[in-house]
Amino acid sequence: MNDREILAAALRWHTLHVRRLEIGAEQRRYQTEQKQRAGFGGSSVEIGQRLTASKRAELAAMRAPAKVCTKVRSCQQHVVDADVIDLPVLLTCNRFTD
Repeated sequence: MNDREILAAALRWHTLHVRRLEIGAEQRRYQTEQKQRAGFGGSSVEIGQRLTASKRAELAAMRAPAKVCTKVRSCQQHVVDADVIDLPVLLTCNRFTD
């Protein structure tokens, strides 16, 4: 895969991921509304089916970038990771008092 195909695969996955998150949010809103109306939460069959289909499409779209990652990892076995250096961090809190 060249850079253009990798970018297209990554964008395809991202689009499907965002769509799945939106459907999940819609399902949570539906459950909350059901709980307020009836006293117990339920789920919509139609929303559940769309969520399942969206998950499958997202996983299928993730396979292309995953293949590229395995190829890149196999080519870079000779690369040594850099050492991690721990540095102390000073956290300050700016509070304005009157």
